[in-house]
Amino acid sequence: MLFLAELSSLKSKVFLELKNYSYTFEGEKFRIDIIPAERGARLYELLEDGEGLYILVPVPFSEKELLRITYPRESFLSDRRRVIGRFFLFFGIASVVAFGLSVAFSIYAVNPMRQALRMIEEVNKDIIHDLNTPMMTLRVNLKMLRSKYPQDEELERIEFALKQLETFKENLRPLETKTEFKMEEVNLKELIEKEAADFKKVYPEKEIRLELETVKIKADRSAAVRIVSNLLENAFKHGLKGSWVRVLLRGDKLIVENPSKPPRDVNKLFERYYRESQRGLGLGLSIVKKLASELGWKVKAEYSDGVFRVVILLKKS
Repeated sequence: MLFLAELSSLKSKVFLELKNYSYTFEGEKFRIDIIPAERGARLYELLEDGEGLYILVPVPFSEKELLRITYPRESFLSDRRRVIGRFFLFFGIASVVAFGLSVAFSIYAVNPMRQALRMIEEVNKDIIHDLNTPMMTLRVNLKMLRSKYPQDEELERIEFALKQLETFKENLRPLETKTEFKMEEVNLKELIEKEAADFKKVYPEKEIRLELETVKIKADRSAAVRIVSNLLENAFKHGLKGSWVRVLLRGDKLIVENPSKPPRDVNKLFERYYRESQRGLGLGLSIVKKLASELGWKVKAEYSDGVFRVVILLKKS
């Protein structure tokens, strides 16, 4: 049973690494292929065939192609052999060391390490969540263009600019402490219009309805952008296909709503890592809740008559 649990843990680890790689495309550990999209394709699930373990993810701006990210079978078999070796080594040691001592050591040594890894994981995922959409779009399209124009100097300059962006992201990784807000006057109407225009380019099939008054508040501009961007991303990504997204800004109230399937538990939607589907990491709305609370704004989610909405009560003073 312990051996099977280790193998299951290994597959889970590979699955998480495949998903993270689909956001960052860093390193040479995995193979990337662009394949035709098939009806009923299982996206963001760990699959296995003769070539190895793999996941399928959408290609931005293309409904006819999918990205297949593969962990080669040879690499997985090598990892499995190491798991088997560790298992027998552990079994031999456990036969010599008293059961009580081994349990005490596990509690003392393993749990703090797991807690530390979880803390690091939370920081990394928050950063990746904010950067994954633009960086994935750039990487995938650059890969497709590079295959067509392998000697193009213009593409080399773009790749260099993307590398600079990656360096910037890496520089942010050590920032584990809470960032102090820089409060300034923010025109929410203009901010929402700009963010909505960017999302409309990515989701041209969806109608966006803006009902915005001119509202200016004291807030941290970066935090306000992240809140609006995550709300719009959630609405566009999880709304029904071919539907609409409505943004209402009036007085001290901001509402973002869209037609959707009924959520399983609307009260859990702001919890970190809670997901209603296989898409994403379950961070968007939790980031909205965290930043809004720190700004003194109140956030709630509602679902009625086939429409999901997030309501934010703004603090103007």
